[in-house]
Amino acid sequence: MTEKEVIEAIEYMQKYQTETDRIEAKTAEIDFPKKCYDTISGFANKYGGIIIFGINEHNSFIEQNVYDVNDLQKQITSLCTNSMEPIIRPVFLPITYKGKILLAVKIKEIQQNKKPCYYKNAGMHKGSYIRIGDSDELMTEYEIYNLQSYNDGIQEDLRPIKRANVDDLDKEKIEKYIEKVKESKPNFSKFSNEKILKLSGIIENSTGEIYPTLAGTLLFAEYPQAYLPQLVVACVVVPGIKWGDIGEMGQRFDDNKKIEGTLDEMLEQTLSFIRKNIGTKVVIDSNGKREDLPEYPMKALREAVANALVHRDYSISRESAYIYVQIYDDRIEILNPGDLYGNNRLENLGTDMILEARNKNIVRLLEEKGNIIENRHTGIATIKNEMKKMGLPEPEFQSLRGDFKVILRKEKVENEIQKEDRRGQKEDRKRTEEDRRGQKEDRSEQIRKLGTIEDKILYLIKQNSNITQIEMCEIIGVGRTAITRRIKKMKDNNIVKRIGSDKYGYWKIL
Repeated sequence: MTEKEVIEAIEYMQKYQTETDRIEAKTAEIDFPKKCYDTISGFANKYGGIIIFGINEHNSFIEQNVYDVNDLQKQITSLCTNSMEPIIRPVFLPITYKGKILLAVKIKEIQQNKKPCYYKNAGMHKGSYIRIGDSDELMTEYEIYNLQSYNDGIQEDLRPIKRANVDDLDKEKIEKYIEKVKESKPNFSKFSNEKILKLSGIIENSTGEIYPTLAGTLLFAEYPQAYLPQLVVACVVVPGIKWGDIGEMGQRFDDNKKIEGTLDEMLEQTLSFIRKNIGTKVVIDSNGKREDLPEYPMKALREAVANALVHRDYSISRESAYIYVQIYDDRIEILNPGDLYGNNRLENLGTDMILEARNKNIVRLLEEKGNIIENRHTGIATIKNEMKKMGLPEPEFQSLRGDFKVILRKEKVENEIQKEDRRGQKEDRKRTEEDRRGQKEDRSEQIRKLGTIEDKILYLIKQNSNITQIEMCEIIGVGRTAITRRIKKMKDNNIVKRIGSDKYGYWKIL
C-alpha cells in the first residue's frame, strides 16, 4: 500500500460517490468508530481491501482529521488481535491529504484454509462477513459450510448414496470401465473387481455395507435420478430478452425440458436441446459452397455445459438445486449451483493457472472414461477462443454468492464502420417518422374499406411483416381472441406462417 494508492482510492470515492468491494471510508473525527469488525471480516474473507479513516461517506466523502492517529492504530490493532479469529495483521499508513490527517489501514485476504474470519464476540455464524460491492454482508450458512468443507477436505462426490445399491449400477458400463482401467493401470489387475470399484471411488463400504458413491451413481447408475431426483438440467427457451417475458400467445416458455440421466447423457441431451432451439446462419466459403452453422459455437456450449455438470456443488446443502440453461433471444445463460471453489478466482479463468477441482473423483473418473473431459484445464480458454472465431462477444463469467453463471451473447462486436452505419440508419428513421405517420392514416382508411378480418390481417402483414397481434387488434378494432382464432385458421390453411419467436420473429405470406 502506497500513499499514491490511497489518494487514488479517495479520488475514486469522491468522483463516483461510492465505496467499492476493496475500499471503505470511515469517519474517526471524535473517537474510534463503534463498528469496524464487519469490514475487517468482509475484506479478510474476500480479496482484501483498504479502510481509510478520516473520510466522511455521509457528506460527499470529504476528508476530515482523525481524532488521534496513534490511538486509532492501537484500537485497530487490539480489535484485530483480540477480537478477530483468526488474528488479523493490519498494515498502517498515516497520510496528510488536502491539509487533513488521515489513516489508511490495509486488510489482507487470509489464506483460504483459515476462512472464515469472524468477530469472536458474535461467533462464527453471526460474526462472519463478506464484502459485496460497498457493503459488508453476513455470510450465509451455505457460504460458511462451503469454507469449512474445503478446510476439512470433504469430498462430496464420495458420499455414499444409501438409497441405492451396487445392482443399480449399469453392469455393462462397469465392466467396460474395469477393463479400461486395468489397461491404463496395470497394478489394478491384481485386485478384485470390488476393490477396483472401491479404489476408483465408485462404491463405498467403510461400514460393511456396500453403496454406490455419488460419483458412481452419476456416472454408472441405470437411472441416477431415482436416488438423486433434483440433479437434473432444467432447459428453457424464453420468448424475449429477460426472465419473465411473455410470448404473444401468453406462453412463458417457447420450449422447456427437464433433462435426466448420467452426466454423459445429460450433456448430450442438453446440447441437443440447445441445437434445436438456436438459429442458424449461412456461410459461403471461397469456393461458393454454402454451409448452415449454428449461431453459437457448439464447442463453446459443450465446454460450458460440461463444466456446469462436472464442477457444480453436489453437497447436501445444494443437492435440491438444478443446473439451468436459459436460451434468450440475444444470449444463452448457464447457471450452476456452487460458486468458484477454493482459491479459484474469476481473473484466473482461461489462463494457464491450474484451478482447483471441487469434485476430484468425478473429474478423475471422467478422464479415465475419456468421453466428457477432453480438454482438461483448457475448457474456459476453448469457450473464449470459439466465441472469438465467430466474431461474438467475450463470454461473461459471474460469481453469484453460491452460484456460477456463464453468459454467451450472439450480438457481433461492431467495428467503427458498422457503428457509423447504425447511426446513419437511426437518422434515416428519424427523418421518415413524419412520413410514416401519414402512411398510418392512409392505411387506416384503406383497412376500413376491406371486408373480412382475414383480409385486413393479410393487408397489415403485407405492410409490415413484423406487426404483432396486439397491434392488429388496435388497428382493426377487434379483440385479441378474434385475431388469434383467425391467424390460427390461416396458419392451418397454409396462408401465413410465423418465422422465428413470437416476440422477435416475422410473418410470411405463403
